[in-house]
Amino acid sequence: MDSKDSDSQILKQYQGFLKTGLMVNQLPETKILAMQPILNPKATPLGNFPFEKARAFSFLGKRAEVFFQLYLKQSRRYREIAYSLQIIKDKTTLGEFDFICFDNDTGKVVHIELVNKIYLFDDGLHEDPDFCWIGPNRRDRFIDKAEKLKTKQFPLLYHPDAEATLHKLELDPWKIQQKLCFKAILFLPENSHVRFHKTNLSCISGYYYTLDEFLDKPWKDHKFYIPKKINWFTDESQHTLWRSYSKILIQLHYLVEQNQSPMLLRKDEKENTFKCFVVWW
Repeated sequence: MDSKDSDSQILKQYQGFLKTGLMVNQLPETKILAMQPILNPKATPLGNFPFEKARAFSFLGKRAEVFFQLYLKQSRRYREIAYSLQIIKDKTTLGEFDFICFDNDTGKVVHIELVNKIYLFDDGLHEDPDFCWIGPNRRDRFIDKAEKLKTKQFPLLYHPDAEATLHKLELDPWKIQQKLCFKAILFLPENSHVRFHKTNLSCISGYYYTLDEFLDKPWKDHKFYIPKKINWFTDESQHTLWRSYSKILIQLHYLVEQNQSPMLLRKDEKENTFKCFVVWW
């Protein structure tokens, strides 16, 4: 990450975060439901926007937490009780709660786990297509994240050491509701015909290609741009530093040789823009 992202770029990142849909409506094989999107959040004066706090984090996930914290403050509905609350035993961290909030509408305390992911579909991962999602560089599988949420992060609420920590905040873990906010943008192989049962199709943002597949496309007159990872959720369709096919090909060859799968923005002759990935695998 470039730590000198401008205020306007961070605002675009926040807007991209808000627009990113929820991958699932319920954590698979549990009764934990997705947190419903907040409609028409309050505007935040620029003087109060957490620009420096966002700039302090180099990873998409941590910056997303800053954005989600602001999102909650803008909601009129939620009051934050705790953020990134760690549960520690004998100097060992057992886990942490992303957000604990009071829901003004229901009068309930809610524990919300936030997830912010980019996944590509690979039908060789699992017999159930809803679990066939993996990170662009194949280091992060949806099925593993779902299992961790199901067996570790949400059950942590009922751990004796968590109960002691929550009691200090005058909270009863058995009266806390648990919700999931799993935001994601998803990419399919082109000409894919898959029927999903749990995955929200609104999260599908484009296709991915191998380098050979990319070379076979009739795109030599198109313009291209490779965004920084921190901007993968951002609408950069107005970006002006577009590169030619020949120049972008040099970048793609280098990245693929380094076992990196870049996101690529493409603009056609009619000024339509598309997001895709070019993968090394």
